[in-house]
Amino acid sequence: MSRSYPEPSVPRDFACWVVRTSTQVTVIDRRSGSRSTRPADRWDVRGKADGVQFSKRFERAGLAQVWKEQLDRGFSSGLAFDLKARRFVASHPSGDPVQAPPASVFAITEAFYWANPDWEPKTKILAAGAYNRARRWLLNPTALLVGDELEAVTDYLDNASFLPAHSQPTLTDRQRAGRAWLEANSAAADEVTTGDLEEFLARFELNQRDPTKRVAPATLVRFTQPLRACWAWAASRDDIAVTRDPWPAVRLRRKAKSKTAKSTLPGSRLTVDTDLVLSIPQAIDLAKACVALGSWGGIVECYVLVMAMCGLRPNEAVGLAWEDLEFPADGGTGWLTVRRSRRRVASRWLDPEEDPEWGPLQDRDLAESRRVPVNRVLVAKLIGHRKRYGQDLSGLVFHRNGHPFDLSVFDRDVWRPARTAMFPPRSDLPAGDPRQPKLSRLRRHDLRHAACSWWLRSGVDATVCQRWSGHKTLSVFLDVYQGVAPGREDEGIALLEQTLAEPVTSPAA
Repeated sequence: MSRSYPEPSVPRDFACWVVRTSTQVTVIDRRSGSRSTRPADRWDVRGKADGVQFSKRFERAGLAQVWKEQLDRGFSSGLAFDLKARRFVASHPSGDPVQAPPASVFAITEAFYWANPDWEPKTKILAAGAYNRARRWLLNPTALLVGDELEAVTDYLDNASFLPAHSQPTLTDRQRAGRAWLEANSAAADEVTTGDLEEFLARFELNQRDPTKRVAPATLVRFTQPLRACWAWAASRDDIAVTRDPWPAVRLRRKAKSKTAKSTLPGSRLTVDTDLVLSIPQAIDLAKACVALGSWGGIVECYVLVMAMCGLRPNEAVGLAWEDLEFPADGGTGWLTVRRSRRRVASRWLDPEEDPEWGPLQDRDLAESRRVPVNRVLVAKLIGHRKRYGQDLSGLVFHRNGHPFDLSVFDRDVWRPARTAMFPPRSDLPAGDPRQPKLSRLRRHDLRHAACSWWLRSGVDATVCQRWSGHKTLSVFLDVYQGVAPGREDEGIALLEQTLAEPVTSPAA
């Protein structure tokens, strides 16, 4: 028997809150078909409207919070509350209740952003940049953004959009006015057409620094990915009034598929270009060149070698502390523990307890770390490095006057002079010409590829290499480094020839 609900009416008393609950969910193993249960968290928006209780369940805390805020705004606006839908509705001039207007571009981007509280800071920044441009350019046809409104909207988008709840009270009056203008003039999401999106992307494709140029195809794909995900999410949920998704019909300008590309899909990984993989002797020579030709002195030699021999990312090597190193008494193989990565992120993109200077390892939780062996040659160099530079009170292995390496300055003052000397570009060709020697544009990150390739070529098991490198899965590691081990084809051909040379045994009659 279905439950009957009263007609929507304007409540005199209203209150709502978010409650976290634990429940059991059923998980089905796709291979075996077996079923199991596991605990899972859900978030309920509970409340009372004139003493009548209601509750609405969500799978994500961010979406529940957005729903609660919508209810608070609806009550403040004096709208009628629909107990069946657990939402406020507008009223028609005839007095009959109608559903609230469709969700706007502003509303769905706001809801989707806060429905993903576990995003990494880089993901938050990328998504916010895409959503802010959509908020600015996807407006109602009659909206005209000029004068004071333009200044207020620009101030809000540049400095206050997607601020966490604990920072909301810091908004200025002008920023609040900019937010209010966008909320009132944002286009209804289910009325945005493919043509609107094509025009929107055409504006984005213009290079902001040089309008005569267009952004790279990879940049366009990376930019549109958060918007596509947002629209698909909104279109699939009954809670967001979006009935269709125009993005699948939008065609993007894409770069031609590279020979080393695994896929042209966003987020795919490329295999390592073997022409950019240094040998260990080359890496040692490059480290010496950084000392001799750079302006930072000998402190950079071990920094380069830690990346080239231990497979650390540049920002991971910057974060090494002396307590992370273990030197054996006999001068053999040592160990280092990678615990953190250097980052500089504005506090607006972080939770209150997060450190803006140091973050977790890539694709890892904050408490995770990994151990990597240090060969005896590098152990000896690091011991000498500690005698010369290990007295700094910050405890950093690599520092300048007690401060962590600034990699942009390192690139300018150390890396580029050494790289140019070892792998000089052709003077008869422009710097960006594809005919330039590949090693003339060697990146610091390519030193990590040298280490991983060295491990594989030395016969270290791929599972062990993956654990040392910090790749999340073995499949990802093998996708990236599938072409770096030389001699595999020769070995395969030799095996085939060996089988042909063996006498063929006739099958029994």
